[in-house]
Amino acid sequence: MLIAFASSNGESIDSHFASSPSFEVFEFGGKSRGFVHSAQVLTERAAGGDEAEDKVDARIKQLKECAIIYCTQIGGPAAARLVQSGIHPLKVPEGTKIYDELGKLVQLFNSGKLPPWLRKKLAQEKRGTNSD
Repeated sequence: MLIAFASSNGESIDSHFASSPSFEVFEFGGKSRGFVHSAQVLTERAAGGDEAEDKVDARIKQLKECAIIYCTQIGGPAAARLVQSGIHPLKVPEGTKIYDELGKLVQLFNSGKLPPWLRKKLAQEKRGTNSD
């Protein structure tokens, strides 16, 4: 499963979803974890379009393979669009370390007490389907 972190420095979660300059993307398999890539966000404003909406669309398209996106803030409409795209947004305090959150995910997986949304996402991935 791919997990993205809104980060301007590659070490901590420090950005709002719609204004993050980049996302650090990690492969997470329950026990092992590893850096995949840093995704710089490029947006193009559509003619006559709303810039904020274009930013959200660009990010959703770029991160469509991710199961979870961590950020410091996200607006309600953007969060709803992420969920509709099969991506679960999670808000954390600014400055939260990426590896600390990955460690928490390892503990969560090891506990066997996964939240329903995560159990559903894992079941979808095992079947090779996506809820787009």
